[in-house]
Amino acid sequence: MRGIAVFGLVAAALLGLTPVEAADDLVTAYEPAGMARVLQDAGYTLTLGDDDYGDPSITIKLGDYDATIYFYGCDEETHDRCDSIQLRAGMDRQNPMPLTLVNTLTQKYRFAALNLDDEGDPWINFDIVLGSGIPKDVFLLAVKNYSDGLPVLADAVFAEERGKN
Repeated sequence: MRGIAVFGLVAAALLGLTPVEAADDLVTAYEPAGMARVLQDAGYTLTLGDDDYGDPSITIKLGDYDATIYFYGCDEETHDRCDSIQLRAGMDRQNPMPLTLVNTLTQKYRFAALNLDDEGDPWINFDIVLGSGIPKDVFLLAVKNYSDGLPVLADAVFAEERGKN
């Protein structure tokens, strides 16, 4: 861990940033409140809370969709120092989604991971490993790409039910 911190200071120095400026430009899963601030500053509506296991979570509005950001790799006892997140949004179909459509969409959309719940409704997931931090603009671009992909996936998910197949 010390090597990563030294590397970060060297990288900051090469970029002409002070350590504080360098840290302020990074988003980590270590500090969920900091991630929430970055998202709020970018215009997202959200609530910071905890999931059923006591780990941090963020409920967030992504366009017309309600999504959740789940934190992973957290300390099992203290539920802090997480290292990654998963963005997750569910779509409620009238009929269970066929597995062939899940496979088609997973193959077609590079960043989407889909799974079906017990009722056959699809959940669209996207994992981001943050480790010691990634640049704020890269993080926000990843969230935007996920958000922008939801209506595209929804069109495919609901095409059959909407008679567009």
